[in-house]
Amino acid sequence: MVECLTLARRIDVTAAQKRLQRLGAHACEPAWVRLWAAGLGVADDEPGAWLLSVQEMRRALLLVGAELPAQKEKPSAGVKIDNGSPPTPKALDRMWLWERIATPRHWRTQVLDSPPVPIWLPCWLGYARGRHLRLTVISGLSGETLPMLKPIVLKGLQQAYRNGQAPATQSSGANEGREKSV
Repeated sequence: MVECLTLARRIDVTAAQKRLQRLGAHACEPAWVRLWAAGLGVADDEPGAWLLSVQEMRRALLLVGAELPAQKEKPSAGVKIDNGSPPTPKALDRMWLWERIATPRHWRTQVLDSPPVPIWLPCWLGYARGRHLRLTVISGLSGETLPMLKPIVLKGLQQAYRNGQAPATQSSGANEGREKSV
């Protein structure tokens, strides 16, 4: 069994709060989403990029770089969303087709035959109150919004709530002291 890699969080709590506030969120908390990384590259070569996904996703995340930015520690503080099964080779090919259509200069790159690697992707969850509670998910690597992860995160939060492990949503200011180590 391959050990689950933990990607290093690059966006700290202050930067995440600012980004989420610009997006309308009033509270935020760290999260970790378990995904599967499939290498992309030329046949018989090292990966030059990675497709991050689970079987339930329609479109994968694309992480460019030969090395996954892994850290030694396990996911620390925050919500852990672990409800996705690895994508099938057919699903990976379909997701890569959509990425190739969006970025035609990568036509020679293909999904490598090696099995996907399980990873913990650092994210930030932003909450906004209104008529309904709104959820925004941003990357802990780049700060970009990740709307394709929202259904997975909502499903994971619902399962945690059912199991009595629901996270306490804290205001963005209340999270600051807890998140210095992230």
